Amino acid sequence: MDIDELHNEVIRAFNNACAARSAPGRLGRGFRPLADAFFEEQSREIVVRFELPGLRRDEIDLFVERRELVVRGERVFQSGEGRVYQQVEMDYGPFERRIRLNVDVDPDATSATYENGILEVRLTLVARAAEPQKIHIQTEDKP
Repeated sequence: MDIDELHNEVIRAFNNACAARSAPGRLGRGFRPLADAFFEEQSREIVVRFELPGLRRDEIDLFVERRELVVRGERVFQSGEGRVYQQVEMDYGPFERRIRLNVDVDPDATSATYENGILEVRLTLVARAAEPQKIHIQTEDKP
């Protein structure tokens, strides 16, 4: 095997290792989007922001499940013929983030925007009675 063949074999092995890095169940952390969550007093909404660089809007699934906001998708490693990577530090693969809300929200009043790799979700709290309300108890002899 000459030096060029050896070089090409090493590059192929490196590219295969990078592609394997994105496979489910691989060792390491995998892609886990960072998130900020806070209550905005002025709008009375919970705001959650996710960093999702490198993803298109149609590659992101977003939903409310019970008292959790769930975002999922996959950041795909772009391997293939003609690419020779010198360094791979970014994380790839499928992801799912669940953010506990600890309050009831109205999924129908939830809005989301995606701009410059930041997904911002605004969740409206479900209206609840602010004051205790007395409930009349009926008996059989008195309505």
